[in-house]
Parts: sequence; structure tokens; C-alpha cells
Amino acid sequence: MMRRELLSAATTLAAIHVLGGGAAAQDTSASASRVQRSTTRVASFQSGELDFQLMRSLGAANYHGATPGEVFAARAAIPDEDPYGWPFAMAAMAERVLQRGREVLSRGHPISAREDFLRSSMYFRAAEYFADPFGTESLQWGLASRDAFLAAAKLMADRIEAVQVSFEGKSLPGYFMAPASGADRGKTIVILTGFDGTGEELYFQAAAAALERRYNVFIAEGPGQVGCMRLHPELKFRPDYEKPIGAMLDVALAWPGVAAERLALYGISFGGYFVTRAGENDPRIKALIVNSPIIDLFAYIAGFIGPQMANDPPSITLAEVDSVPDSEFPRTAKLSFKSACRRFGVDSFAGWMARLKDFTAASSLAAIRCPTLPMVGAGEGAEALAQFERYAATVSGPVTKRIFTVQEGADMHCQLGNLPLSCAVIYDWLDEVFGA
Repeated sequence: MMRRELLSAATTLAAIHVLGGGAAAQDTSASASRVQRSTTRVASFQSGELDFQLMRSLGAANYHGATPGEVFAARAAIPDEDPYGWPFAMAAMAERVLQRGREVLSRGHPISAREDFLRSSMYFRAAEYFADPFGTESLQWGLASRDAFLAAAKLMADRIEAVQVSFEGKSLPGYFMAPASGADRGKTIVILTGFDGTGEELYFQAAAAALERRYNVFIAEGPGQVGCMRLHPELKFRPDYEKPIGAMLDVALAWPGVAAERLALYGISFGGYFVTRAGENDPRIKALIVNSPIIDLFAYIAGFIGPQMANDPPSITLAEVDSVPDSEFPRTAKLSFKSACRRFGVDSFAGWMARLKDFTAASSLAAIRCPTLPMVGAGEGAEALAQFERYAATVSGPVTKRIFTVQEGADMHCQLGNLPLSCAVIYDWLDEVFGA
């Protein structure tokens, strides 16, 4: 008996040494009275969309927008593969962290409060993502994300100021950010997110890294984008995005300390289409980063859903989608479809596909003459890679191509699995273009 017990103990200790986990890593049903490393489990989803959004939250941890423990604690409260349960679990975590931030700030701990407010902002953003886009919670959590971020901004050494961009009688929301030590010779980057990102999220994806490198940062959200639709739901995505971006550049260039000759524009995800249109039309852009290039939005979306569905769309309307059985139209797809209808101003799948055909930048790519850095992840699929290559081969200006790989842990969309690498590539390239 003693020999058998010793062998069992040796096996457990070997597992601890090799795997870095306690006995519970091998036996999740172990009694609570046993010594173990943790009851938290690193659990992902079978759904590719849910898994990507999980990694999106984890990626923000690189710049203080999450902690793995909090993310997985929220994940544990989400029923398996149920996107409808996601927003409530993330919002509960956001509220818990927000209240802690307020409490520690009242006790005189501004650094701890700032960190809590930053994480709360991103957990509210994660809740907003899977909320019904036509429901009241979506707006509630979106505004809470913005409020938490602004609370954090007040406690930062860097200057972060909420701004508004006047455009066609409306005010587009944004932020101007300046490093505490002053921008290096006025170097400035204007950053746009895409279909479902937010201006607050851009701080964690790209702005914090820019501020560390002494760049000014200007962020704004245009028609159809999340932050804009919180205030102006009547403003929808439009093909001529060079027009709202032109208004954004007007404001950025008027800001003190911005050098016109060192002005870069960066577009992420669907923002790759927006900034490509701007690069074709606005010579004030001195360097262009496109992550990834989208020059034909219909073909890009067809790469997601399949060409057969794109060319012969199902007869699903916005009014009836919630009544379609989940077995026929999964919940993640329903939420994406409803969000697309809201942002593009359509009411059917067929209407969405027809509207996408208006979003093209293919005919004027040669008009882009400034230095450009197209970026794409190797895991983003054939269509994304094809448009990346077409972009790089057609623009007139100097091109520095960058494909991120699985081995780098950066092959996913927008390199959310390795944001420090993505940011290093961007800002090292910009330093070389503008002169270090």
C-alpha cells in the first residue's frame, strides 16, 4: 500500500513540475480540502467567434485593459457557447471593477483607481459587443465604457482629452492624446477602428504604444462606427469615408504641437477600407498603415460567409431574424446580422449584400503615393491575403509589406494575440519614415 501511495504522489509531483499545475489540473473534481494551484480554469469556446472575442479581451491586458484572471472569471459565468449570456457576465465584471476603482480612489489611491477604470472600460466594451444592437443595454454599456475610460484619463500623466469633430451638421466623438514629455518633433498618428471597435479600445490596441514612443494620437469615430452610433444612430456607414476622415484631419492638424509633415493615418479592420479611401484622396497623409487592406468589401465579406450565400443571399429580414431557430441561424450570426443592418441602414440579408457592393476602393489605388505599411495575419484567410497583395502591388508609393505568422502568435485578425509586436512593427516603421 505504501509503495502504491508513493507512486501516486510521485506522478502528481511530476505533473506539477512538467505542466506547472497542481493536482487539480489533472483532477477537476478534487476535494476543496486538497492543496491545489487554483480553481480558475483556462477555458475557451468551440465557437470561433466567441473564442476570438475572448482573445480580444485578453489582448487588451498588454496595455492594462484586462487581467487574465478577471477575463476567465467572467468566462466561467457564461453558459457554454451562448453569446446571449456573454454581455451580462462581462458587464457584471465591469461593474465590480468599476466600484473597486471608485472605492480605492476615495481612499487616496489614484494609480490603483486608474488601473481599475481602464479594465472596467474594456469589460463594458466586451459586454456591448454581444448585446442586442437594438436593445437598451448596448447603449448603456457603451456609454459606461466611455465614462470609465474618461475617469481613467483624468488620472494619467499623458494628456487625454475628449474632442468633437464637426461633420455635416453633426459632432463625431474622438480623443486627442499627447505624451506627458511632449511629442517627438510633432509626430502624430490618426487612428480609426473598424466595424465593431471603439475609440476607447483603440487606446489599448495602438494609442498607448504610440504615447510611449512620444507620438501624438488623434482618434475619432465616423458614421456607422460604434462610438458615433451611441450619439447619432441615424448616421450609417458610407462608401465615401474620405469625407469624414478629411474632417478628422482638419481637427488633428489644427491642434497645437502637430507637425503636418509627420502625420500618419492608421486603419484597423474595416478601418482598412476607410483609410484606403482617404489615402487615395487626401495628400495631407504622409504615411499610411492599413491593417488589413480592404479594397472590395463585398468580396471580403463573401470570404467570411461563402460566395454562394453572398451571391444568392437567404431571404432573411431584420423583422423575422429573432424567430428563426438557432439550429438554422446561430445566435452569433443573428447578432452580427442585426448589427450589420443597423450600421449599414438595411433591413434584410439581401439588402446588406447589395449595399456592400458600393464599398470599393479598387479603382484609385494608384493614387496612394505616400509610404504605406500594409499588414495582415497569415490566419485571416485567402480573400484577406489576396486583397493585401493587390493593394501592395497597385499603390504608387513605397510599400513595406508585413504578414504576421502563427509562429509569432500574431496570425489572427488585427494581431490581437500579440499587440506589442504589431505596435512595434508600426511605430518602428513610422520612426524610420519620419526619421528617428
